[in-house]
Amino acid sequence: MRLNNIYSAGDYFFIDFSIDNRTNIGFDIDQIRVKLDDKRQAKSTNCQSLEIEPSFILEDKDSFKHGYRNVIVISKLTFPNDKVLNIEIAEKQVSGRSICLSIDYEDVLSADSFNKVLLKEE
Repeated sequence: MRLNNIYSAGDYFFIDFSIDNRTNIGFDIDQIRVKLDDKRQAKSTNCQSLEIEPSFILEDKDSFKHGYRNVIVISKLTFPNDKVLNIEIAEKQVSGRSICLSIDYEDVLSADSFNKVLLKEE
């Protein structure tokens, strides 16, 4: 799973990501979750996780065979450097294959923004 780009427009972040499936087994998507987790987890400490509800998900596919690309839209947020934004895609099967993409705060801060001329409505 790789991050293609992060865009910022108004009060929203657009997270563009893609997945390459190198197996011959299709991936049946059960759920796509966006969470804010602790970056480092010690064995004896509590882990705090905050689920973030996406405002919009571009593709509504249930499965993919070889490649998958999607854009998730979330409300603008800031978080401390000891947290990481995770996108998790879980499979429906008993095998429980799941794919996780971790996005550091530095990547969010360097998000591309759209030109204001393109955002104006006529």
